[in-house]
Amino acid sequence: MTRPGSDHLQPTASPYDAWADHYDLVEGDRTPFLDFYGSLPRPGDRSVLELGCGTGVVLAPIHASLRAAHPGEPIHAVGVDAAAGMLDKARLIFPEVEWVEGDLRAPPVNGSFDLVFCCFNTLQMLPTPRDLGMAFSAARALLAPDGRYAFDIYRPNLDVLRRERRDSLSRSIVDGARRLELREDARFDEAASILHLEWRLVDLADPSRPIAATRYAIRQFHPDEVRRLLADAGLRIVADYGDFDRSPASASSRKQVLVCAPA
Repeated sequence: MTRPGSDHLQPTASPYDAWADHYDLVEGDRTPFLDFYGSLPRPGDRSVLELGCGTGVVLAPIHASLRAAHPGEPIHAVGVDAAAGMLDKARLIFPEVEWVEGDLRAPPVNGSFDLVFCCFNTLQMLPTPRDLGMAFSAARALLAPDGRYAFDIYRPNLDVLRRERRDSLSRSIVDGARRLELREDARFDEAASILHLEWRLVDLADPSRPIAATRYAIRQFHPDEVRRLLADAGLRIVADYGDFDRSPASASSRKQVLVCAPA
């Protein structure tokens, strides 16, 4: 399969570039992601690609575990992200991994990989089903013949999405001596199936002036269209979970956590 150029793609990096210095602090514990994606490499796997890698906190431990499992053998680990600010953080902390700036719909990567994954709802930054289909096709093109492609996104919950929020407390954060809050505005454009979020990080010592702010447009993808787009991209589902605990997917599931293989 060929991968299209990225010069015509709607940018998705800007919210993450604006947030890079605070991303890991705000997101906090990534244990469920680390546990799930870290369990996916098989004994013979020696190459892994993360699309939308952020600051590398999920990919780097997987790379380390592959090196430990195959001492003295070459391990190929690549992280791709459109946000240069995120990659700067990743390179500084995890220099042993290859970090590449690029779009997950047209990643500038060659070769094939035993495991390709895209975590933390990153695919929901894509604005349309067409964009999601491009991302699936790009992942398929980079898979080894027996490779696996895994990702997680939210399962749309209209009752929750329709609740507009203004300056609501999303989470409290302790950073050394500082007590911080993540404040959130949320509005759902149901016609476009996009949740618009504005985040503000404030220090309770002076809450009137945010430390940082960013905006996200989070596309909601329903299970039926996800499955159709996967099939169109030449991918078949081999595991279908409702959350990282591997509970079966159902109408009441919070997440769509899928593991796929070439069809």
